[in-house]
Amino acid sequence: MSDPCVSRSESSYRDVQEAAFRRVCDAMGSHDLDALVSVYTEDVHFVDKTLRWDLHGRDELRDHFGLWFAATSRLGMSALDRVHAAGRAAFLWRTFGTVLSGQRFDVPGTSLFTFTAAGQISHETVQWNLADLPDQAARDMGLRPAAASELFVAPVANGRGTEAARLVERHRARRKGIPEHHQG
Repeated sequence: MSDPCVSRSESSYRDVQEAAFRRVCDAMGSHDLDALVSVYTEDVHFVDKTLRWDLHGRDELRDHFGLWFAATSRLGMSALDRVHAAGRAAFLWRTFGTVLSGQRFDVPGTSLFTFTAAGQISHETVQWNLADLPDQAARDMGLRPAAASELFVAPVANGRGTEAARLVERHRARRKGIPEHHQG
């Protein structure tokens, strides 16, 4: 039964935005980078306020999510709440999973999205609390004091440790050329 207070146009953009978010969640759950970045426009602007990452384009986004995929054996995301408007939405979500060391995590956060008419994400600003991530999980992901070059030195059964270290180094090299005021 449809809500009589929701117009047809509001219902249609809400459905498009929900479908895009579901595609993000599905791609994260299956560690499918190609499917994940396809939800975003080629020139996407992605800002992670917590990590102070200011990313532009699918290649940088691929590196960002590649790091998360490489550091986790299981990863998922689900919506807890949302607010929709024409071309924009805010989602309260939780991301959860297991890092390669076996440490589990379950972290809430928010994303503010701007969508194209076709339902692709052209801008996302993410906010979450690093303190919600268990210490070992944060270290395994390169988000706490262990230096990125020291990460994943031990052999990793699934072979993704080397990939994660390479992605961290690519991100660091890219950030060296970014003016300080653009780094978050």
